[in-house]
Amino acid sequence: MHYLNESHILLFLLQILVLLGLAKTLSVLCESIKIPAIAGEILAGIILGPTLFGRVSPSLQIWLFPVDQTQSTMLETVSWLGVFFLLLSSGFHVNIGHAIRSGRAAMLIGIVGVLFPVAIGYPIFSTFDATYWGDKATALSFALFLSVASSITAISVVARALGDLKINKTPQASLALAACAVNDLFGWLLFTVVLSLVSSHSTSSVELVITILGIIGFIVFSITFGTKMFSAALKRVEVTLLPQPAAAQTLIVSAGLLCGAITQLLGIHAILGFFIAGIMVGSAKGVSDNLRNSFSDTLHAIFVPIFFATLGLKIDFLVGLKLYPTVIFTAVAILGKFMGAWLGARMGKQAPRTSALMGLIFIPGGAMEIVVATLALELQLIGQAIFVAIVFSALASSILAGPLIGIQARRMGLSSTG
Repeated sequence: MHYLNESHILLFLLQILVLLGLAKTLSVLCESIKIPAIAGEILAGIILGPTLFGRVSPSLQIWLFPVDQTQSTMLETVSWLGVFFLLLSSGFHVNIGHAIRSGRAAMLIGIVGVLFPVAIGYPIFSTFDATYWGDKATALSFALFLSVASSITAISVVARALGDLKINKTPQASLALAACAVNDLFGWLLFTVVLSLVSSHSTSSVELVITILGIIGFIVFSITFGTKMFSAALKRVEVTLLPQPAAAQTLIVSAGLLCGAITQLLGIHAILGFFIAGIMVGSAKGVSDNLRNSFSDTLHAIFVPIFFATLGLKIDFLVGLKLYPTVIFTAVAILGKFMGAWLGARMGKQAPRTSALMGLIFIPGGAMEIVVATLALELQLIGQAIFVAIVFSALASSILAGPLIGIQARRMGLSSTG
């Protein structure tokens, strides 16, 4: 049994200080040149990990980030909190009620935007050599995971880009966010099926079906009755003498912990539960933009940068980078999502220029692609080369999205009226 001592605590504090300090510094520098903050946070881990620091001074790198079970567990625990809270805050942007009210076009864009890249991606990824697989992958689960991963759009990146371009109050932006909400929910539902397939070697087909139905039932319950229950709980908290917004933020975290525990109990990873809890919060009445923003700002100031920075500590990106899978996955992810959203918009009777805008808005994979890649790596579904390919695709698509959306918006003469 391992016990904490003073040296463990001292080194842990130094690790957090160095990781957080460098991650925030680089993220601010990236944002100053219109590159998403996540790029700087991941770059911090690459610099401090085996990719750079480990080559320049391997002894010092091992001293700061030793291969010690107790020490690594402490840092990994904080990193997983970053994952959980990131999914919780990402769910704030997914307003299912707004998506339903937006009508047929939003549904088509969101659903076709997932199905199209999955449909073109699966036969392509099925040709990948087994050397790219994780130890627990099968031909089905590996290709299906990559197909689903290539279809996920980062709604938080989309919302930020639309706000920066000052077109977030336009009808096109409203349609895009509604469609992205459908995309996220449907995409994560498919990812849940993939996670179930990974564990199916030790589970009967009947138990597999029960697990999937249980998750679907929990999602439906959460976004209907769960949202109303959270709204009622929030009203009770707000009339107490407890300090605000701290008490409301505690309620949000508690909702995430509860939903995460439920999905973990149902046989699916807790990250899905935190995402569902975020949807509940984002759709609940009485949750102000100030509450959501203050909560997200706190998480992105501390926990989220640590998560992205620690990714670089686990993998040598120079060794893991393979040109073929990186180029293929990036092409499928960007072109597949663009064509899927464009096709969905055209099926929804949108104008050609609006359809092209929807396609560009769906391009960024951002943090969501990286989160699913991290989980797949932990579950030994993919190898390091595929993980690096997904990270590269997520960053490249997020960097490209803003300028491309801006060009199309100017061509359409869009501007925010609010």
